[in-house]
Amino acid sequence: MKKDLEYLNSSRKYILIMTGIFIISVIAGLLASLKDLGLSENYLSILKESFGWIKDLHPIGIMLVIFLNNALKSLLAIVLGIVFGIIPVIFVGGNGLLLGVVANQISSEKGALFVLAAILPHGIIEIPMILISSGLGLRLGYLMYGSIMGKETDIRYELVQSLRIYMRIIMPLLFVSAAIETFVTPIVILQVLP
Repeated sequence: MKKDLEYLNSSRKYILIMTGIFIISVIAGLLASLKDLGLSENYLSILKESFGWIKDLHPIGIMLVIFLNNALKSLLAIVLGIVFGIIPVIFVGGNGLLLGVVANQISSEKGALFVLAAILPHGIIEIPMILISSGLGLRLGYLMYGSIMGKETDIRYELVQSLRIYMRIIMPLLFVSAAIETFVTPIVILQVLP
């Protein structure tokens, strides 16, 4: 575990870059949805069509779908990051935009407190895990670029280290986050509803 934490610490600048991209994209999503009010409604209707079927599942099924969705996307952000870090940047930027747009729409309908109640309980774990995954993917992409430019890098070692962190830290915490999203977040939301 110590080796994993050291590797994570050495990846800090990549994780911070992804955090910056996420924050900027959330703000961009908020601003875009303020400018074009129909944008939020379009995104919400697309989300309902894409994921509406989940609400009909048993709570354990909902938890597993949330977990598998986040786990797969986080894994892909790491592994596909090897292509010069492009996929993690698109992944984080796209999710940030979507969050900003949807948060603005729901906030205008139900209030900012509702949005915080719907995001914070599980998001406090889920968002950092996604940012760490993307940061590790960005690191791989940067090192791959350096390797192509002639800098000696053991890409296999870097990939193995990233996947170890994924298996030992990211995946278990994404499971915890999915459980919170399924069983705790709805209770918190009920507390803030009028």
